[in-house]
Amino acid sequence: MDEKIVEQSMQLILHAGTGRSMVIEAVNNLAENGDVAAARKEIKAAGKEIGAAHDIQTALISAECDGKEVEKSMLLIHAQDHFMTALAIRDMGQLMVKMYESLSKKTAD
Repeated sequence: MDEKIVEQSMQLILHAGTGRSMVIEAVNNLAENGDVAAARKEIKAAGKEIGAAHDIQTALISAECDGKEVEKSMLLIHAQDHFMTALAIRDMGQLMVKMYESLSKKTAD
């Protein structure tokens, strides 16, 4: 297996997984303490990790578009799965923070 693809796959998993975990932690903390600003800040930080994963994915896609051979493997597919899951979790986390804030305002009225 191409060592560069293995390294990129592992980095993709690392950054996507870190970002995903950060979002889940932000939502859990929001549920416990109600700090919307802190949740948004943590999700924004998670976005930087997910952004790093996106950069790796973009590099792989660009290489393939440039005619370079990009070896497909179960590890790369697994890495892509982690990345897409992280994106979905981030988006749902943002919606959950928005919903929490909206419901908090309604119950305060």
